[in-house]
Amino acid sequence: MTNYTKVPSIGQIYDNSCWAACLAWWLKAVQGGRPSWTQSRVMQEFKRCTDTNGAMSADSMINGLTDDTRMKMSAAEFETPDEILTGLPLGSKPVVIAFKHITGFAHMNVIWACRTGTVMCMEPFWPMPGVDNKRTGRFVERGFDHFNYGNSVVMAWGNLSDGSSTSSPMEAG
Repeated sequence: MTNYTKVPSIGQIYDNSCWAACLAWWLKAVQGGRPSWTQSRVMQEFKRCTDTNGAMSADSMINGLTDDTRMKMSAAEFETPDEILTGLPLGSKPVVIAFKHITGFAHMNVIWACRTGTVMCMEPFWPMPGVDNKRTGRFVERGFDHFNYGNSVVMAWGNLSDGSSTSSPMEAG
């Protein structure tokens, strides 16, 4: 199994850029003919998908990531709390997850299988609250319950190596 913690974590530049930090890290970790963009470049490329605060809605994330063929990603929304999150087989590659944080705000991490019942996360909001342009991000192991505070999560994962899409991250490898 690949040790993704060898890819340095990326801290979000400002409060609403967790999505850009996560996508920049995911691109570096997964590679596979995808661009290797910085967080700033990700923000430029997907500016059309953000609101006036620089945040990305669930629909914008799903449509923006799946429509941009350079990303080679599929994305979908999954209802929560859901039993599937307690035993989600993630496959061998990291998955981007947007979720409602316990604080009530929308947030994003990159997760991959760790141990039964837990995932390893690339958490971009560290140190917390930290200072804009100075966060480093970090790796932390979490239980699936960390992602079960809202009505749904959005997950985005890499398409299969032949370029075809899968209907869920459980099928992606």
